[in-house]
Amino acid sequence: MTVSIVVAMSRNFGIGRENQLPWHLPEDLKNFKAITMGKPIIMGRKTFDSIGRPLPGRTNIVVTRNRGWSSNTVLVARGFEEALVLAKNACHQNDCNELMVIGGEMIYRAALPVVSRIYLTEVKGDIAADTFFPSFDRSQWVEQNRRRGKIQADFSYDFVILDKRC
Repeated sequence: MTVSIVVAMSRNFGIGRENQLPWHLPEDLKNFKAITMGKPIIMGRKTFDSIGRPLPGRTNIVVTRNRGWSSNTVLVARGFEEALVLAKNACHQNDCNELMVIGGEMIYRAALPVVSRIYLTEVKGDIAADTFFPSFDRSQWVEQNRRRGKIQADFSYDFVILDKRC
């Protein structure tokens, strides 16, 4: 079972500002949907709040430490390890072989040690952000694919697939 991260980040590792993406890139949103559709997705509660609803066509798993938080529309995990178990179970039930970690910062940090693939939207430039992807050693990853995205709203970006070196 492959554990993958999907993230859009700027050169300075920025991934969010005021609980929102710091850019609007429709092509990136379409790419995100294509990559994650039919697979379990793990996210933190703040990421879920920023999306505002469960994403259709995917098993949504929300990680929160708040014992009082519950939902009838998503699976709730009290930690990342529990979320992994829920996602793996969902994969077995739905005959998939990849689960997706979609943020935010703390969830990415917890996931990095077990992730074997990163689907990265590399936004060119340093963007004002208050939430950041954890630093990681890029030399431990092999670039499998890169394609240039359309320039939108003064942002240029590439879609990159990174696989962890064995």
